[in-house]
Amino acid sequence: MDDVSGNYLLQGWRVTDPERLAQMDIPGHETVIEFPKRMMQFFPEVSGVDGGTDV
Repeated sequence: MDDVSGNYLLQGWRVTDPERLAQMDIPGHETVIEFPKRMMQFFPEVSGVDGGTDV
């Protein structure tokens, strides 16, 4: 987690498949990555550890 913004910084596989990207409206300042479902357990908001409601 970024200490300044409070946002998560993710590393994943860059999506470069034109067909997949054509299905999304991605602003020029953003990119799309694939993030393995098995990694979601490390986000407390998703796993319910912190009881957060931000998701």
